[in-house]
Amino acid sequence: MENQELTSQAYCPHFEWNIQIGMQLLHLNISIRRFDSRLKTVDFSKMNFTPPLLAVHYASLLSEFPQILNVEGIGSYLDTVKFPSCLSPANGDNWESILDSYLHKTFIPIIKFSTNPTGDHPSIREKLLSHVFSAIRRITRLPTNYFTAISYLLSELTDNIVEHSKHEFGYLAFQYYRDNGFMDICLADRGLGLLGSYQDYTGDKDFSHITDHRTAVDSAVKGRSTKHLAEDRGFGIATSRKILTQGLGGSFVYLTGNALLINEELSNFGIDSKGAIILVRIPVSNFRKDFKWSDFVE
Repeated sequence: MENQELTSQAYCPHFEWNIQIGMQLLHLNISIRRFDSRLKTVDFSKMNFTPPLLAVHYASLLSEFPQILNVEGIGSYLDTVKFPSCLSPANGDNWESILDSYLHKTFIPIIKFSTNPTGDHPSIREKLLSHVFSAIRRITRLPTNYFTAISYLLSELTDNIVEHSKHEFGYLAFQYYRDNGFMDICLADRGLGLLGSYQDYTGDKDFSHITDHRTAVDSAVKGRSTKHLAEDRGFGIATSRKILTQGLGGSFVYLTGNALLINEELSNFGIDSKGAIILVRIPVSNFRKDFKWSDFVE
């Protein structure tokens, strides 16, 4: 990821094979600075690897820049993960058979799911995500107790996008690093973001003190929710982080606006990222038979 090129109308991002979360976040930060109204062409020919974090980032980002007329350099890997159009019922894809064709690989296509709460959209979304979760289990050969925990965690995070993003679509990408013994799953949207969700709230709770992104994230991880009464389970962030870091021994990354949360550490990302991006890194080894995900849900 060196010497990323930018002219007034073209951008050519570079990224070599690198599984370090810090390097991926640095690349993401630079790309946000480079995407603006001047761009007409983005050339991905030097993106030799696109991990889930960058896959959903670029797929969702391109949807926000209709003036970009040329998306070039889509190599074999990006083409295989259906970048940038993604795998989606909204594209008229025969998504079930396409997804099943990836079960012998260590990844699945980038998934784009509707957040529309009306009509048959919820049932289609539920069926799609259930199939995705099942594919992840089959690829990684997760035991039942671990699959249940991860399925709960992903359901919480996708529900969060559906309920709070106020955006048309959410995105999901997955990669199993078999030799390294872990998998990455990334979710993203280009919606309101966490701060916007608090500011959009019209109920009886007082969130007037939440005026910046980091305060919004701090409030969410403490369970201060815009949901109501019995539904008040937070934004899914607090519970998901606890299951992942304490239960599964994984890593939790949450980026919204300029607020970056990595496990317990909240910092300034240095530039605003629209919507939210969530990366969960989950060990896929040394499974414990006595592990119960319910021990980490309040």
